[in-house]
Amino acid sequence: MQMTSTVPLRKTKLTLELLAPYVAVGVFWIIFSNAWLTILAYHAQIILWALRRRPGIKTPRQKRYFLLALPTIVTGPLIYALLPYMTHVDVSTWLADHQLSRISFFLMVPYYGLVHPFLEQVYYTPLREETSAAHVLFAGYHVLVLYSLLTLPWLILSFVVLTTSSVFWKYVFRKSDSLVVPYVSHALADTGIIMTALLRA
Repeated sequence: MQMTSTVPLRKTKLTLELLAPYVAVGVFWIIFSNAWLTILAYHAQIILWALRRRPGIKTPRQKRYFLLALPTIVTGPLIYALLPYMTHVDVSTWLADHQLSRISFFLMVPYYGLVHPFLEQVYYTPLREETSAAHVLFAGYHVLVLYSLLTLPWLILSFVVLTTSSVFWKYVFRKSDSLVVPYVSHALADTGIIMTALLRA
């Protein structure tokens, strides 16, 4: 009886965890158009949910697994070259519309490039193990953020790439038995993306 009663509770908890970024994006990005409030609200939920698990941050079993992180280093240069063809609004205008002034955006660069990937990997690694829906929902909340910037074909491609990235990070975690390698991969990608926005803006 106890096992039966805990199943709906666990499913409810899993649903709330998967919807955490959608709550932050829906309220603070779409309604209030505030990038900082969006990411801080999202990270606050991550801390409330994920840090209860006390995940172990250990080095990979073999250093060669760090090579799995290297492909994402091309993200920044690739997006920098393609960005003029991807967007339907000016990047500077888009950032300003979400209250990212020059100073606040400079502060966002290290936060988004280093802190955000760490928290997301801590958060999504166990969620990916519980349900494959985590891959799609991970990509989906990014689409909500990017829909006002990217044209439809690039928005669809972004969804596919992000879903694939999530599957890849699950593979890397299982292969290396470490959150460190997916984090390095994620940090390289996010740092490249936000540096591209900085340079293009």
